[in-house]
Amino acid sequence: MWYDRTAGAGTVRALLSPLSWLYGLITATRNAMYDRGVLRAHRAAVPVVSVGNLTVGGTGKTPFTAYIVGELRSAGHSPAVVMRGYGEDEVHLHARMNPGVPVIANADRVAGIRAAVASGADVVVLDDGFQHRRAARDLDIVLVSTEKWAKWLHVLPAGPLRESLRSLNRADLIVVTRKSASEGEARTVADSLRALPSLHGDIVVAELAPSAIVAASSDDGANRSIALDSISGERVLAVAGVGDPDSFFAQLRQLGAVVTERRFPDHHAYTTADAARLASISHGHKYVIATEKDTVKLASAWPAKSVPLWYLSQAVRLSERTSLVASALAKLFRRATSIA
Repeated sequence: MWYDRTAGAGTVRALLSPLSWLYGLITATRNAMYDRGVLRAHRAAVPVVSVGNLTVGGTGKTPFTAYIVGELRSAGHSPAVVMRGYGEDEVHLHARMNPGVPVIANADRVAGIRAAVASGADVVVLDDGFQHRRAARDLDIVLVSTEKWAKWLHVLPAGPLRESLRSLNRADLIVVTRKSASEGEARTVADSLRALPSLHGDIVVAELAPSAIVAASSDDGANRSIALDSISGERVLAVAGVGDPDSFFAQLRQLGAVVTERRFPDHHAYTTADAARLASISHGHKYVIATEKDTVKLASAWPAKSVPLWYLSQAVRLSERTSLVASALAKLFRRATSIA
């Protein structure tokens, strides 16, 4: 309904528009109170990076957050991830993407940051922190999905926007992500964003590209993987319970797979019965491939004698203006060094 341009979807959006107007008024008032100091933002003892969305899900926030954490570690720092912890899948996913990095789940982000500092972190990365303004941040990164972008989108509930597009003015860095979309389409979105009035942040494009097909489990505990071209021409049962399943399915098709789609709600808690049903319909498919986020929960319930379960690993590739990200992080590094 949010993205459909049919008359029926437009009618539903029109019926919901009064609620969207009210929601937008509430968020705008809250933002104004923070801007004017009526509501207090709590400053941490270490630098804080926020990676967030303007929309509800589907932008690649988790892999990009992991990318930022990896860059911080490569620079010699000790980052920690602080998140709300909506669904244990994302907590475990961060722990797997960056082994050894503390991952703290706390709906109170300020308390979570304090816990991260107490654990020895000299930089904190907030996963999904753009709307959590009570926690002050030193670098605000906002992701915009190419596949889900449209200027005519509405705020909740008539659309996926958590805030109006004007809120992008708070961002220091806007990252246009693409999964199945072309680089040209991503650049078109970036140009549309640059045309917005009073936009202060820099804009970069990042591709969330498949990097490997990895076994969900193995007897020796090692992450066994196969080349991406292994699935070309093969029948694949694709499982996705994420914010943007269409891009995941499209990526598999772009790799040449003949895809049978199975969709679940975002953050779906897979049961043994779910796994058994998926295994029963996997006959005739050479591979069962899920998103990495889904595999965190699905692997433990997967029947041992069925078609093996795999996940599609994603890598972040900055396709243009990479130096802007490096420069933004370098400033953060200098502050972290001075504080330490």
